Amino acid sequence: MPAKKKKASSKKGNPCWKNYRQLGMKKKDGKMVPNCVPKK
Repeated sequence: MPAKKKKASSKKGNPCWKNYRQLGMKKKDGKMVPNCVPKK
């Protein structure tokens, strides 16, 4: 099993769009990506 590499985000702060916030991480296409949900 190959070792997984952690990729540092090139953006500082919130990796989500405006009016969205990060709520943990999720798996997408075999990669871990920020789980962005709308702010309420």
